[in-house]
Amino acid sequence: GQGTGVVVITDGLIKGGDSMMYYVGTFKESTNGAIVGALHVEKHSDVPGMLSVFKINDLNLNFSGTSTNTSATINGVAEEAPTVPFDAQLTLIE
Repeated sequence: GQGTGVVVITDGLIKGGDSMMYYVGTFKESTNGAIVGALHVEKHSDVPGMLSVFKINDLNLNFSGTSTNTSATINGVAEEAPTVPFDAQLTLIE
């Protein structure tokens, strides 16, 4: 599946969500743009006809990727759903 959401990334912290789930976590970024981090993702609202891409409403996601000044690409896996890949493209909104 796929979806869209908003995250605020500052000082090594990530907070965000979409219409059904919220995300909180941490990340580290190296000087060469490599990113590693972890998110806790949990359902906050029932949305008729909408399911988590992981089919789980409470999970922990580990990710890694690369970033520039205006975007990041991350890939990861949820501990609770190791066979479901996670890929995200983050774009800076100014």
